[in-house]
Amino acid sequence: MSLSLALRSALSGLSAAQTAIQVTSDNVTNANTPGHTRKFIENQSRLIASQGAGVDTGIISREVDAFLLSQIRDQQSTVGQLTVRDRFLAQIQNMFGSPETNRTVSSSLNDLKTSFEALAATPESQANASDVVNVARQTVKLFNDLSNTIQELRADADQEIERIVTQLDSRFEIVAELNVQIANAEILNQSSAALRDERDRALAEIATNIDIRIVEQNDGTVSLFSAGGRLLVDRGSALDISHDSASQVSASIAYVDPDDPAYPGAINGIFVNGSTAAADDITDEIRGGSLKALIDMRDTELPNLQREMDELAQTLISEINKAHNAGTAYPPPSTLTGSQSFGSTDVFSATGSVRVAVLDQTTGVVVETLDIALGAMTTVDDLRTAINGMTNVTATFNAAGKLVVSAGSAGQGIAINELDSAVTTVGGETRGVSHYFGLNDLFQASVDSTAYDSFSSARVNDSTAALGLTGTLSFAAAGLSTTVGYTAGQSLDTIAANITANGTLAGANISARVVDDGSGRRLVVEDTDGNNFVMTDSAALLSSLGVTNDSTSVSNVMTVRSDIVSNQALVARGTLSSAGGLAAGDDGLTVGDGTAAAQLAAVFDATIDFGSAGGLTGTSNTLSEYAATIISVQAAMASNTSSELNFNSSFLETLEFRNGSISGVNIDEELANLIVFEQAFNASARVITVASELLDELVNIVR
Repeated sequence: MSLSLALRSALSGLSAAQTAIQVTSDNVTNANTPGHTRKFIENQSRLIASQGAGVDTGIISREVDAFLLSQIRDQQSTVGQLTVRDRFLAQIQNMFGSPETNRTVSSSLNDLKTSFEALAATPESQANASDVVNVARQTVKLFNDLSNTIQELRADADQEIERIVTQLDSRFEIVAELNVQIANAEILNQSSAALRDERDRALAEIATNIDIRIVEQNDGTVSLFSAGGRLLVDRGSALDISHDSASQVSASIAYVDPDDPAYPGAINGIFVNGSTAAADDITDEIRGGSLKALIDMRDTELPNLQREMDELAQTLISEINKAHNAGTAYPPPSTLTGSQSFGSTDVFSATGSVRVAVLDQTTGVVVETLDIALGAMTTVDDLRTAINGMTNVTATFNAAGKLVVSAGSAGQGIAINELDSAVTTVGGETRGVSHYFGLNDLFQASVDSTAYDSFSSARVNDSTAALGLTGTLSFAAAGLSTTVGYTAGQSLDTIAANITANGTLAGANISARVVDDGSGRRLVVEDTDGNNFVMTDSAALLSSLGVTNDSTSVSNVMTVRSDIVSNQALVARGTLSSAGGLAAGDDGLTVGDGTAAAQLAAVFDATIDFGSAGGLTGTSNTLSEYAATIISVQAAMASNTSSELNFNSSFLETLEFRNGSISGVNIDEELANLIVFEQAFNASARVITVASELLDELVNIVR
């Protein structure tokens, strides 16, 4: 080997040692930097004319296990999803309380039952009547607070979705930019190891928030796909992704799937390509990560809970009002005002009879009484006219369309016994006359002015499956009468479309739609003008679907009737006598009568049919049992999620530990390598010194 070749070989060794020391220094410095992988150099022998001529310094590379890294990203997506889910379910658990505590809806209902029992035992006690009202107000406030918090959590989830989507948009851009830089480095035969580390950090953030599939290209770039197969990043280009959170969230608004005829809904989707078209809505394509958990909370879990609370609230209101309207206060009030609004020509379909009486407020003795047969009546005004046939009673519809029944003289009160009256509301569902008009309600639900303009089914699993029923739906309203047939092969979606397509119904702005309800769907039939209508069935469609008054948002707005809050003596305790031939001078009501209060207490022991709602299937339970079921299901979900999170977090830690043992920096090893590289540097320097001295000797000889 010539001296010049020896010198060049030593210089290459010196350069290689310098680079190795630089890489080692970088490894040591970034040993605790998240996402930094151990770098190394693979040097190669340099050959000239088949003769060793030093060393070629290799490209700086990373120590990574690509398969393990892919596993980590998948697990990061799972943990991200479970972390968000666990956070929200823990908030719900804190809000509702655990099954064993006495701060739950179930315990509140038990308190209300106890207060009615006390009133039934001593109906003349004003203190007991006041306790009923106070406990009822506390119960209502609990329903309101819980339901409002559910909607606040939905709004929080929607806002968090917007924040994460904005963050994802920037991360997609970062990945695309790094793709370009990595591709350029590969073309120039330069190291892209540090750039790949930076890209992996961005990919880790993306994977935590959304499940992705990563495909690495031959040029070192990566393409990102959503779980649904949507291309999100392709080499140097990234799709814009956006979401605008709703300004206000309530139980009546929701995100609607792009394949739903009602699309778009009041809550926006997550869009790509800077578009708001259904084809660019990727909300349903997201199947993992924190974003998926937030979508599930906003669109499924929290709406499920709201629907369950609404089902409970609607049933509580209906059953308590049914019992309260069957009774009367003592002394009976001089005026009864309904809670439901009507037009005077609204259809009135009823059977049986109702008793209206004027009583002396001091003694409860009958002043006047009338039993009214209902079968021949066709409009609500027919009932008003019949009541006005009494000498001491006036019946009118006020400006809000509510029935007002008043005694004609001071010291007189109005009492009603519903007897066997049955007024059709929807399908085969009926209410007694007082209950139908809401003349003596305890609870009110001010969703709108009437309960008879919108009806809803229980949840069904599939709205596209044939229902296997044949019959005819009949619709009746003021100036309207029409029918819509259905056959065995038709689905809920088809029936809803047929109702909406009926010209007579369309002219009255009555339509039907199928909406999401948890993992299933439900039918809603409504008059968008807020006018009352009656829907009946020749067969079993309405009963099999569990169609009843729409309960959406009821738990948010339910209240105790304001005049009862102001005057607790208006709480119903006794019952107007149902004795045959009741006449003036007879005892119509006595001060010690607690039959109505006893019936109100009995409501809480009765087994009631609840339709499928939210995440719960149809069941027969008491009110408290149903409330306890809601709490138990939430507690089980929270517990299961917490367990899953702990397991998956531990698994992620295991994967990261394994990855750290491969890609992480071991300080001891790096320091040992540093000594080796230092010695190599010194040796190469010594060779240069010797070669330089020999060259000097050679020059001197030549001289």
